[in-house]
Amino acid sequence: MSALYVGIDGGGTRTRAVVAAEDLVIRGRGTAGASNASRGSLAHVMEVIHEALDDALSAAGVGQGDVRRICCGIAGVDATGLRERLQWGLEKIFGFGRIQVTTDARIALAGASEGPVGTPGIVLIAGTGAIAFGRNAKGEEARAGGWGPLLGDEGSGYAIAREGLMAVMRDLDGRGPDTLLRTTVLSSEGIGTPAELLLKVHRVDGGPSEVAAFYPMVLDAARQGDVLSLEIFRRAGAELGLAAVTVARKLGMLGDAFRVATVGGVFGAGALILDPVREALASVAPRATAGQAAFPPEIGAVRIAVAAEAAEAAGSA
Repeated sequence: MSALYVGIDGGGTRTRAVVAAEDLVIRGRGTAGASNASRGSLAHVMEVIHEALDDALSAAGVGQGDVRRICCGIAGVDATGLRERLQWGLEKIFGFGRIQVTTDARIALAGASEGPVGTPGIVLIAGTGAIAFGRNAKGEEARAGGWGPLLGDEGSGYAIAREGLMAVMRDLDGRGPDTLLRTTVLSSEGIGTPAELLLKVHRVDGGPSEVAAFYPMVLDAARQGDVLSLEIFRRAGAELGLAAVTVARKLGMLGDAFRVATVGGVFGAGALILDPVREALASVAPRATAGQAAFPPEIGAVRIAVAAEAAEAAGSA
């Protein structure tokens, strides 16, 4: 049997795990809940990772001992300083020398292009949260955004949904213009009144994902031509473009030809979100292009695991 590797992508909504060989063909997939380290305890994050990994191994029909290396890209591990503790905890479960813990941004960048893992470029992630992360030809890295729902995450599904819900409340109050979202939101499942909406988004056991769940409604309203929703997407795309441009500037890449790889559910909005991103890039980095990543982040994690093993083998030769 070919050597097998596990790649794990842990974010604010769900955690995905894959079992794959060096050819990157997926042998098994697993999913679990959110594992953002900034929004849950270390024990919770480890539990979710374990669940997703076990699901993937079961789907592949293999056991832990059949896997050579595991790479986990988990949101929030750098911001919270939990990387080393998480790595230690996972190593006690899955074995020492086999685990690599990094950020969700790094595994996304590793899947950005079909070139080597260290290929220069920028990845723009917009799911529940949002962050831009890049690497230049010198191997220098920089980021912008990704500071969580209270202090940042502009352009994220959470931010878009929150602006949509604010537009609904302004409409209800008479402080703002009419919006199609008012009817859409207040006729959604379990919500018929403003009070019921407040109860849902302010649940004690809720979080950013409770708000981000309204993102599809804002997208649907924008596609139907709702002026406020269209403006929300325009602003979100401009913020994401600004984040990418900021990273390029920090890395001295504005004059270079590079790719901005897009990752995350927000980019399912297509031109609504991509057009303002491309406009922001074109104004200061005319040789840059933006589009879908070559591989999903969990495969980027597999690529990191394979590359790390190859580097280790070369070093010991």
